[in-house]
Amino acid sequence: MADPSSRQSTAAFHKELVAAAVLAPTPDNNQPWRFSSQGDRLLIDLDRRRALPSDVNGMFDLVGVGAAIENAAIAARQSDCELKAEYHGSLDGLADETLRRVATLTCSGGGEPDPLHPFLSKRCTSRKMYSTRPVDPEALARLGAEVVRFRGIQLEWIAERRRIRAFARVVASSDQYRFQYRPFHEEIFRQLRFTPAEAEATRDGLDLRSLELPPGTGLLLRWMRPWHRMQWLQRLRVDRALTFPSLLSVWKSGALGALSVPEPGLAQFVDGGRAFQRLWLAVAREGLSLHPLGSLPVFLAHLEQLAGEKINAAHQKLAARLGTRLRELVPSTRGRTLLMLFRIGHASPPSVGSLRRPVEEVMDLPG
Repeated sequence: MADPSSRQSTAAFHKELVAAAVLAPTPDNNQPWRFSSQGDRLLIDLDRRRALPSDVNGMFDLVGVGAAIENAAIAARQSDCELKAEYHGSLDGLADETLRRVATLTCSGGGEPDPLHPFLSKRCTSRKMYSTRPVDPEALARLGAEVVRFRGIQLEWIAERRRIRAFARVVASSDQYRFQYRPFHEEIFRQLRFTPAEAEATRDGLDLRSLELPPGTGLLLRWMRPWHRMQWLQRLRVDRALTFPSLLSVWKSGALGALSVPEPGLAQFVDGGRAFQRLWLAVAREGLSLHPLGSLPVFLAHLEQLAGEKINAAHQKLAARLGTRLRELVPSTRGRTLLMLFRIGHASPPSVGSLRRPVEEVMDLPG
């Protein structure tokens, strides 16, 4: 890496950090970030123009920004640099801004090579069916050790088959509501890239091939794109069948993880993202696969953070029931905010990985 000892070399160093940062995961691969190199500081803004309608208080976007920060910190350590991250502001007024400054990164000496660095480019989402073979408890302990680096972030493992099966039903119920609101339905299709050419043109969103769907499902999804057809499926109650793949995929997991924070907040969400990224990189180091399950956290967030103002009374009741069930299955999440639920296990590598926008598109360099 470049030696950050002059303005020009510092900008080049920052560019290398951003190249590592953008490898981080984001909700539906929306990549909601903007980077700026200003003197010895690397600034990170949240680009609200890329936000997903289903997100609450920028929770998932800020998790993605936190993951990007952790990637940059890991990359910096390869050059004897320890990054200090200063967070800015709170969640207040977040929805009213186009760009919101989230963090300022500065470098000091003393960084040591991070053992997770080789896995920055290897980490990926695997949506394949996993083996039900249990994950080694010692591996789970090693993964959990990456999370405790961040104060207040809590990880709970669900490894017993009975609890995994129970969670499969909870996740399927929360997945169903994404098909029942027009903004969330349209969000799915906004992020889908149906052909390799579409994926390459934007280098964001969800390449249909990465979803590991059965043959012919792409044609079905294209047919479902108009909202009136989705409403027709709802009247026939066929939308319930659409959640069967998620139910089966959770049931066929080696273990589930529930990541929570003490309360909603910008710093909590960003630190949660940093912890989640370290855990995910460590999953790659263990030779395991991981798939985030975002529907339950975001569904509960609509009730618990927004008092259900964007969902109807029936779905408020459903969210309350699912929240109660979550706390029965994972008592340690009581009084906390569920940030992420995910499955891990043994699986073959994904067929296709997600693309990223080039650094030049997401970074402002000094003139």
